[in-house]
Amino acid sequence: MHIWNSPAWPHFRHDPAKTERPLARVMARLGSIDGLHAGLSAAERQEIFLRAVTGEALASFAIEGVRLPAPEIEASVIASLTHRQTVPQRRSDAIAELMLDARTPGARAPDTRVPEASPADSQAPFDIPTLHRWHALLFHGMEVEDPGRWRSFPIDIVRGPSGQPRDVLYSAPPPERVPQEMQRFLGWLARDTHPLPVRAALAHLWFESIHPFADGNGRIGRAIVERIFATEGALPFSLSRQIEADKRGYYAALQTGRRDAGAYIDATGFVLWFLDRLDAGITEAAAQARFLVRRNAYLTAHADLPPRPLAVLRRLFDQGQIRVEQGLSAGPYAKMAKVSAATATRDLTMMESAGALLRSTSGGRSTRYLLTW
Repeated sequence: MHIWNSPAWPHFRHDPAKTERPLARVMARLGSIDGLHAGLSAAERQEIFLRAVTGEALASFAIEGVRLPAPEIEASVIASLTHRQTVPQRRSDAIAELMLDARTPGARAPDTRVPEASPADSQAPFDIPTLHRWHALLFHGMEVEDPGRWRSFPIDIVRGPSGQPRDVLYSAPPPERVPQEMQRFLGWLARDTHPLPVRAALAHLWFESIHPFADGNGRIGRAIVERIFATEGALPFSLSRQIEADKRGYYAALQTGRRDAGAYIDATGFVLWFLDRLDAGITEAAAQARFLVRRNAYLTAHADLPPRPLAVLRRLFDQGQIRVEQGLSAGPYAKMAKVSAATATRDLTMMESAGALLRSTSGGRSTRYLLTW
């Protein structure tokens, strides 16, 4: 539990023989995503960025059991993209600013409340003032201990229901060691030469092992991953969404990634798990990019449809691939177009004649039309 008192601390290592193949796969697939995005318009790439930032905020909080209002977060992200605020007014604005700051390191808002960074961390993708600012943004408008600064008390990672005796999974370094440990961490990060995915994995594991804040370490730690990738190109998907999909595996991997191997800490287990989650995120991002390409081709092929059917089709595509594949029937069409059922049926029949829709052969109470995409 006190691995930070071991001679192995903080020498996190991984076994390249075990990570080489999954790492090569992730690196190659990240390159393929860049190729897919090259075929999209600037507006579509911005759409992907917006979805990734919003999804990251929602999923990162969900991992900790906190549900955020999705419409408010998306509105705040959109507003922050056009006007970055030094002092956010609402918590949703503060969270949006944190997420954008993590993904867009060149557009950081100024902050005069925290001391200047030291030379030791000046080459890292972030510094101590940035981390303190992120923590203050994370808990904007809330009562928490030690907001925007390192924790002032010991902290244990426990497992078990509230109000009952809990198992201590991990004890973080004592508070008096946190400033020194964070300086050492940032110094390593400024010099590290691992491939980006491995660097991000080791950085997240190391940061979580220090656990420097009173609360929010997981969310800050995932923002650190975002910032590390953003030094070369922001992830085109929400990694936290992939972590949330295997939350139990996430906490288990954090534990297995702290194995004392004598002269070093064997982090191989966590690196492998992290690469697997990246691979899952790339699969989702590739599907999203291909969906946009297919959408564009379909709308271009049927650009001569009247404005009302085209507007309905665009609304349908906005709901995602699963909804598109369900097709249209008179009822949903009438609601989206705000017309009568009879008008909806006429529009659908006309779209079928134009080749935009294909009447489904499956039975049911109403006729369903599938998109010919």
